[in-house]
This record gives sequence, structure tokens and C-alpha cells, in this order.
Amino acid sequence: MAIRDILANNVLMMVIAFIAGFALGGFPAFNSELAMASLVVVMSLSLGGLSLKGLDPRKHLRPTVIALLLSFGVSSVVTILLGQFFEGQVRIGWILLAAVPSAVAVIPFTYMLKGDLQFSLVSSTMLYILSLALTPLITVAFIGTAVSPVTLLWYVAMLIFLPMVLSRGLKRMPLSRNSRTILINVSFFVLTFAITGANRDAFLGDTLLVTSLVIVAFVRTFAVGGAVEVLARRFKVDREARIPMVLFATYKNTGMAAALAVALIGSEAAIPATICMALEIVWFLALTKIFFPELRSSSVSPVSTESDV
Repeated sequence: MAIRDILANNVLMMVIAFIAGFALGGFPAFNSELAMASLVVVMSLSLGGLSLKGLDPRKHLRPTVIALLLSFGVSSVVTILLGQFFEGQVRIGWILLAAVPSAVAVIPFTYMLKGDLQFSLVSSTMLYILSLALTPLITVAFIGTAVSPVTLLWYVAMLIFLPMVLSRGLKRMPLSRNSRTILINVSFFVLTFAITGANRDAFLGDTLLVTSLVIVAFVRTFAVGGAVEVLARRFKVDREARIPMVLFATYKNTGMAAALAVALIGSEAAIPATICMALEIVWFLALTKIFFPELRSSSVSPVSTESDV
């Protein structure tokens, strides 16, 4: 396999980043700063797939409300409730995961699974705009004085508003699809390597904690996603609409949650998001093989390589 093929493979790059992070313990210094910077790059490149031009929320009110209820309703509420089984920074990490918007990857995953792409695209765009207010509100409501509201607003603006602005300019750059994919994967490699390395001691030192986190991550992903799919079928929702519904209910921007955790609280608070990064890859494989096995064979947009933002 050529180096360029490795760099273009999101799953392989993430696996290498996890292994390298555990082996080397992340960067010698500036793990937090590098994680934040890499996420801004990832988000800027990924959000290029979101179109704000001519967007009229009134014409897409129903799917937007459904996505909002699933992402900031079902997913956030379940995540916060499950997070109460933990204490300290780990508990706060679950709250930060609940507070962030859905992963940008909901869009390409919808395309790959032959779902309603307009539902996914318009709703994702609106959720990111709304998250400028919702993410700070949820965080302050459940964490309180542990995080300075001013500091939180600054980071939310930097991780959502700034990338949305930068993405408009990046869309005009003469980057090929493969080059954009590689840039996203390399940036996310830096993020994953930094976050995993910073938490190596916690992962290796407390087997019970890690096992508990994996169980909770499984419930908030597999159990919630399966329940949404079953209920949607029972209410006779067509397959195309069920796909983005399941994705909005299960995929959060774990990269953003991890970066916020490290910047605002500490490296230990990033452990829940890091665990979910790995499990959500397995979840997508389950979606393609069990829930919605008719996978498109055609190529997808560059953002599709990023599974966790």
C-alpha cells in the first residue's frame, strides 16, 4: 500500500494514531494547543461541505426540528444521564460530549447509505449555527462554575464560527478531493495522537474505568441507534429518512468534545470522547453491514473521510 493510500484512509490513520499515542504518550509538549489547532483545520476543511447560500430554514423546518430533537435531545440527554455514573473530570467529559453538535460526517454517511442527503445537509448546517448558543448553554447548565462562560464562548466560537468562516475561503482553493481528504486525515491524526497520548496513563492504569466507559459508549451509540431505528420503522418512516435520523441520534463531534475537554478541564475529561471516537467506527461498520447494508459503491465527498467531527 502506497503512503498516499494510507494517508487517504481515515480508519487506518485513526488506528495508527491510537497505537502511536499509547506507545509514545503524545507530543512532548503543547498537546492541548496542537489538538485545538488540528481540530480547527479539520473543521474548516470538513465544513466546506455545508452550504449556507440560499438556505431558508422555513422550507426545511420539519427535518431540522427532528435533527435537533435527536442530536440535542435524545443523544444529549442519554449521554448526560449515563455520565452521572462517573465522577470528576470523566463526568464532565460526558457532559461536554452531550453539549457539542452532531458530527459533520453525518452528511457523507447519509450519502453512502443512500439516505435523504438534503435532510442531512440542511439540518447539519442549522445545528452548527444553533450550537453557537446551545453548546455553551448546556455546558454551563450542567457544569456551572467549573467552566468560565466567557472562556467557553471563546472556544466555541473558535471551534465552530471560525471554521465556518474559513471553510468559505477554503472552498475556493484548488485542492483536489484526494488532497483535501489527506489534509483532513493528517490533521485528525494529530488530534487523536495528542488526546490519546495525554490520556495513556489513565487508559492503562484503570481497567475498570475503561471497561465502564466502553459499556456506556456502547449504550449511547448502539442501543440508542437501534432504538431509533426500531421506533422509526414502527411509525413507518421511509428508509431514506431513517438513515439521517439514526446518524443524528448517535454521532456527536467527538473531536470537538475532546479538544474542549483538554482546553477547559484537563486531559482526563477527554477520555469519554476518545473512547467514543473508536466505538463510532465500529458503529458505522454495523450500519453498513446490519442496519443499512446497501452501501453506495461510488465515491463520496472529501468530508466523508472524517468520521468523528
